[in-house]
This record gives sequence, structure tokens and C-alpha cells, in this order.
Amino acid sequence: MRSRILSLALLVSIPSLPLASQNTSELIEQARARMSTSEFDSAATLLTAALSHATQRPETVSVLTWRAILAFMKGDEQETRTEFHEALQLDSGLQVQGIYQTSPRLARLFYEERVGMLPNVVYTSNEVDEMPRRLSGPPVVYPPELLRRQVRGRAMVGLTVDTLGHAVERTIDILATPDSEFDAPLRAMLLASTFSPGRRSGRAVRTMIELAIDLVPGTPPSATSYVNAARTQLALHHVDSALVLTRIAIDPAARATEGEGVYARLVQGIALAAAGRDSLARLTLDSALAGYTHLTGRGVELAPFVKRLADSVRLGRSGHKSGDLGTPAVLEPVDAAPIPVSHPAIAYPPEMQALRVGGTVVVEARVDATGHVLAGTVRVVQSPNPGLEREAVRVVTGAVYKPARRGGHAVAVTIRQPITFAPY
Repeated sequence: MRSRILSLALLVSIPSLPLASQNTSELIEQARARMSTSEFDSAATLLTAALSHATQRPETVSVLTWRAILAFMKGDEQETRTEFHEALQLDSGLQVQGIYQTSPRLARLFYEERVGMLPNVVYTSNEVDEMPRRLSGPPVVYPPELLRRQVRGRAMVGLTVDTLGHAVERTIDILATPDSEFDAPLRAMLLASTFSPGRRSGRAVRTMIELAIDLVPGTPPSATSYVNAARTQLALHHVDSALVLTRIAIDPAARATEGEGVYARLVQGIALAAAGRDSLARLTLDSALAGYTHLTGRGVELAPFVKRLADSVRLGRSGHKSGDLGTPAVLEPVDAAPIPVSHPAIAYPPEMQALRVGGTVVVEARVDATGHVLAGTVRVVQSPNPGLEREAVRVVTGAVYKPARRGGHAVAVTIRQPITFAPY
């Protein structure tokens, strides 16, 4: 193990330094030489000298990391944690590539110290009475090239599971995989998974765990399965994961049909828009809708969910954004219909958005001659799903209109106000 530890020159790479700083690198190398011959006291003295010579933060982080490794080799795990803690205080994003392959125990000490420095209290697996367990979620999506080559093996990942049973994104640490191409699919799988939370004295607590995940190639997933997974990631606001999945679906290796290609580009365009890449999103959606029109014009029957998604995109691009107030219908004769002037910000019900439930809710209400909605007159007369109704009623109740007019005067009228909720 000692030889493996000492081979980790990539633990912290020090960039080219001014001549005055070269002493730090030289002292570290001398300390490593002493560590290789178990001259631990001499190595400690050299690293202390290196720390005093360090003038730049990366140098200090490097010295502290090697002091942690030295403490581990001497069997002092508490000191190992202390040195890692000081290094992480200077560089919270410190990565120690290859540490798991070198020593799983050393990797655990580093990982626990890093996660333990997060602002909320986090318990380690040996501090809880009940460990988190993965209850549900998608499989790891094989990158097409790795599937073609039938790459297999075991991945080791570290993460924190919150009290709701979700993986905390910033804590996911890919410790070991057969191929780095698995990193993004592993993250996507963990973020889309549901866990039972860890429990301490019967109370749900944030818990650090490590998972071993066997990666076994099977029958290549369809392009549709990749796009469905991307939509799940979008609903969770994991835009980068969604973009990775749509790129996989569009890759020739996925062998997408024309309809699947349209579906993939629709979702990819939505993801690009969510990422703020508006120009590319517009081009991608133009291509997707053109492909959709071409296929339907040829009489190709597309899946209902693709049709609904295309309709939602068309609706959004026509100026009716998700949750916009449409033009109200007036139930009595007027010379000028009321016009929405303002309304409360519309909060798309999260569970409806996650399930991709959309449609138009029609709310009936009485608007007085000042343009305000009369309390007690608001009711839903048409709805695609009860989960959208409360929000629609709340918004219409707080809306203000330019009053209807009849004979040159502002008058009270009864309206039916549509609110369209497009899932994307």
C-alpha cells in the first residue's frame, strides 16, 4: 500500500512556480523519499519546512495533503482527518484522483472530512441506527460506445442522502469506475433515485454512504428510454444531465427512428433553453418541429406523448408561456371585453410539472367596474387535472383587469378566464 500511496503524484499538482517557490516542491519530494523508507520523523520535519516555505495556496494545500498521507501511514487517523480538514479549508473543491484505488480507507477519511465540512450536520454510516437504502430509480444509462464494447465492472460512489431520501448533488463523488464515461450516467441515476433516509434515534438525518454499483451491459436501451430519462432530469432541474442523455439519444449508435429523433430534439431544445443557450435552443426546436411536421404530413403516426410535447412547444413559441393568462370569454354583451393587466406570479405546481401534467384550466369569476375580481365568485368550470386548480383559482382571484365597457361606461361582468399550463 505504501508504494501505491507514494505513487500518487497526481494528488495535488503544483503549477510552474517562481524560482523562490521551488524549495516547496523540492522539500515535498525529499519528504516522499523519506516516507518510502519509513523515515517518518525526517519526512515530518521536511514537510514542516515545506509548509513554512509555501507562499501560494496550492503549495500549502499540497503540503497539507501529504501531511495527511504521512499521518495515515503512521496509523494516526485522527491526525489524517485534521490535515485533510486544513487542506479543505483552503480548497473546498480539492479532488484526490485515484485515492480510492490506492486505499479505500484513506479515501473514506478524505471523503468523510470533505462532506463533514458542508454547512448542515451530516452523519457517517457508522453513526446512524438505520442506513439509507435505494428504493427506486432508473438504471445506469450505458454510454453507447461502452455498450458496444460491452464494458463492465463495478463503480464505487460516495454521496449524502438527505432527510427526504434524495441524493445531495454537490456531495456525489465518483470514487472508482471501469471507465470515466460512466461518471455522468452514474450521477444522473443517483439524482433520479429515491432512498430511504438514514435514521438516528428514530429521526431522519442526512447521511453519508458509499454504494457499490455493478455495471453490466445488457440489450441496448432505446433512444426513447434515454429521452424519457432526460425529461425526468429536466423535471428535477438537472439540465446538464438532461443534455447528456439527449446527446446519447441522438447519437447514431442509439439507432433512433425518425420519430424518436424528433422527440429527442424537442427535449434537447427545451434543455438548451433551460440552460440559457437561447440561440441553439431556437435552432434545435425549429429542426424538431420541422421534422414533426414532415412526419405527420407523411401520415406517420407518432406516440401521443410526442404529440403533446410538440403542442406544448408550439404553444410556448406562439407567445403563450407556461402559466400565462389567455384572453377571457365574457358571458354577457359588452362593447369592450376586460383585458388582464396584472396577476400574481404563477407557480407551476411542482408535482404536476414533475409528472408533466399540463393543459388549460378555465376559471369563472365576476370582475367589477374597477377591474378587480369579486371574492366568492371564483370557481373552476373546466380542468384537465385537479392538481392545477388551486393555483389557477389563486391567480385569477388576485388578477386585475382593464374593466369591460358598455355604452361608454365601465361595467361589472362575468368572465371565464383560461390559464394554460404547458409542462415545459
